[in-house]
Amino acid sequence: MKLYELTDEERINYLLENNYINNEQTDLLKSRKPLSEELADSLSENQVGMFGLPYGFATDFTVNNKDYLVPMSIEEPSVIAAASNGAKRIRNSGGFTVTVSDHIVYGQIVLESVKSDTLDLLKQKHDDIIQFADDAHPSLIKRGGGVRSLEFHRYDKMIELEIGVDTVDAMGANIVNTILEKTSKEVSTITGRDVLCSILSNSGAGQLVTVRADVDFDQLQTKAMPGSEVAERIVMLTKFAQVSVKRAVTHNKGIMNGVDAVVLATGNDFRAQEAATQEFAGQTGVYQPLSNWKIIDGKLHGELVMPVEIGSVGGAISSMPMAQLSLAIMKISDSKELRAVIGAVGLANNLSALRALVTTGIQAGHMSLQSKSLAVTAGAIGNEIGLVAKELNKQKNYSLDNAKKVLKELRNK
Repeated sequence: MKLYELTDEERINYLLENNYINNEQTDLLKSRKPLSEELADSLSENQVGMFGLPYGFATDFTVNNKDYLVPMSIEEPSVIAAASNGAKRIRNSGGFTVTVSDHIVYGQIVLESVKSDTLDLLKQKHDDIIQFADDAHPSLIKRGGGVRSLEFHRYDKMIELEIGVDTVDAMGANIVNTILEKTSKEVSTITGRDVLCSILSNSGAGQLVTVRADVDFDQLQTKAMPGSEVAERIVMLTKFAQVSVKRAVTHNKGIMNGVDAVVLATGNDFRAQEAATQEFAGQTGVYQPLSNWKIIDGKLHGELVMPVEIGSVGGAISSMPMAQLSLAIMKISDSKELRAVIGAVGLANNLSALRALVTTGIQAGHMSLQSKSLAVTAGAIGNEIGLVAKELNKQKNYSLDNAKKVLKELRNK
């Protein structure tokens, strides 16, 4: 069964019949109303409506020996198709192996106009400050989280207190900011100095995910090119991204196509994710691709290292029905598992993009999937959309003028 050939209702029924969703969640999908007016009004300022994005799912993901359907929210059909395509090639070669670091969110308290003895005062109170920070959020301690590190850094007349907090399954922004604001008052009392600011950092240094996958050559071949040659070309293109910043940016954008789509579908903050990712890609001073591909023992070996800055509970994640639906479809137990799946999606999209680039080119598959959107832009409605798209794919002429011509000919029949 090819899921992409089913109607929306048939796909929803597939999810229900295979125990990915329940009857209530089925009704939510069929209603096409992701948020109530009351909830929408509580999530945004000056709210006047809701902006829709298509919601679908990628298939064929095997991550750490567990199979997943992965919900994705994105307006570009080729992204979900590419995720499924890359995941299937990797699954057929053994699947993804993912390791996930602890979930440490860093916060900064910045003191201004410090004196010569301020740093010594802070060092003397190091353990007391940690204890005060832990006491500032007792419910976090009960869940197994809390402060894991405290470092001091001096910058001329300013001193930074960098606090690392394990926020367990929450993304952690509100938790860390609460801890910082309460702790900053104590720090000001200890030092007699004013606090310039206290705020979390969106650095993802404490939330790294490492994804690895081996791909058999026979999973890479095309009608015109053997898999070994495809693999060699993917390695060559990766090396080019390591020396060309302009290519590295686009290389990473292909990864983020998939990552951001899952981040959105799970109600997480994609702006924080993007900030953390770009900081990590440029940490050496030279912007680098997040993934690397090599040929090892007769297989194409891919490795992706990146921060995944998300949560599985709290805030919008817990209040938005569609976010809860996404977690249910994936059967996610905690944020660690979700971070692993998101990382795997990034590498799957990366593989598909690189394979397309070094073989048929990116436009061949991209435009065939965009044909329905082009038909709508040309003015097609109802069943005209599919008919126009089919003809555009047959002709392989994807200009708007041609779409309008095809639509006009269809209506004149």
